[in-house]
Amino acid sequence: MIKLATKDKCTGCAACYNVCGQNAINMEADCEGFLLPIIDGNKCIECHLCEKTCPILTSKSPKSDVKPKTYALWSLMDRTVSSSGGAFSAFSRLILERGGIVFGASFDGDLKCKHVGVTDIEGLKALRGSKYVQSNIGDSFQQVKESLRRGKYVLFCGTPCQIAGLKAYLRKDYDRLLTLDLACHGVPSQAVFDAYISKLSLRFLEFSRIDGFEFRQRDGWGKSPSVSLDGKLRLIFGKDNLYMEAFDRSMMFRKSCYSCQFAQLPRVGDCSIADFWGIGRHGKPFKHNITQGVSLVMVNNEKGMLFLNELKDVFIEERNLDEALIENHNLVRPSVLHPHREAIIKAFLNKSKSLKDIDTEFHIVNRNIKSIIKEYATKWHVFDFTKSIYNMILTKVNSGG
Repeated sequence: MIKLATKDKCTGCAACYNVCGQNAINMEADCEGFLLPIIDGNKCIECHLCEKTCPILTSKSPKSDVKPKTYALWSLMDRTVSSSGGAFSAFSRLILERGGIVFGASFDGDLKCKHVGVTDIEGLKALRGSKYVQSNIGDSFQQVKESLRRGKYVLFCGTPCQIAGLKAYLRKDYDRLLTLDLACHGVPSQAVFDAYISKLSLRFLEFSRIDGFEFRQRDGWGKSPSVSLDGKLRLIFGKDNLYMEAFDRSMMFRKSCYSCQFAQLPRVGDCSIADFWGIGRHGKPFKHNITQGVSLVMVNNEKGMLFLNELKDVFIEERNLDEALIENHNLVRPSVLHPHREAIIKAFLNKSKSLKDIDTEFHIVNRNIKSIIKEYATKWHVFDFTKSIYNMILTKVNSGG
């Protein structure tokens, strides 16, 4: 009898789905919307290949540095169109210039988050920007393997569990494969995001539909999310931003996220990328303008360093690993399970509850002074100036000045 990872441990990486030659496994949503492998007993021949491929059941420690070299980086060409400094775009350009293919998370026209592969700069636009919802891997692992078989360069960017799933599926390393794992807080389900968008739509009935969503602005580092209404972006705050308010407090992640075995050093990807939150505030000064975003790149192995050294048109400066981890704790430990997680997810999925109802019940919106200042600074178009002052004050406090 086949026994895959239990529901509370399964990450939904889809390695088992991709490796099954009998098409006996389907990824189906549970009551919270998270995809889980379901085995068709009529098709399964009990070869146990899915069990041997599951990265949870066959956990192996990555052959990576426990103390990886750490860099601050931004792409000179992509910084202003990226959520952070554009590290993902810089690596992607390198792969695309070599005739390769880049895989990452993308929203389709119905705001469904899926992993797709692109082969040109134009296609890269859809992969840029943070997407705080679990992407559907689909058969992308199979596409990666076929591309590598044909001698193509491949970049695959995803959450650490997705990178672990890909590596378990491939069963060997490839010189032309570059994997980038993200500093992941945890992942909400597509169903919860869909429910949120439906509730948010009721707040903007004067528009025909919500046709896009930006979890983070790309023209400034740390600005509020925005919703696209008939093609025009509109910043959202407070209860309208309830999804990200709940995300920031780890209220609605997949169960396995709270015990994630990949939120640690050594990391599973060739490189790890994140925002370099707090750069210059914890020791060595950083004498550059950071308002447009700074990427953190941790180089986890020799292959990662080879690719980093090939990057073009980037600003790069080596930094201290300890500095990088201070405000990026999910690189070394998982988020803490919220005591009302199940009830909050159920509330989002309840069609009769409004965003106001949910916030009233669970007090999700952060109403501290920092959040209030951020909201009004953004509305009054002085966010970058305010943040510069804030960073200056924190740097002096942390340095004892």
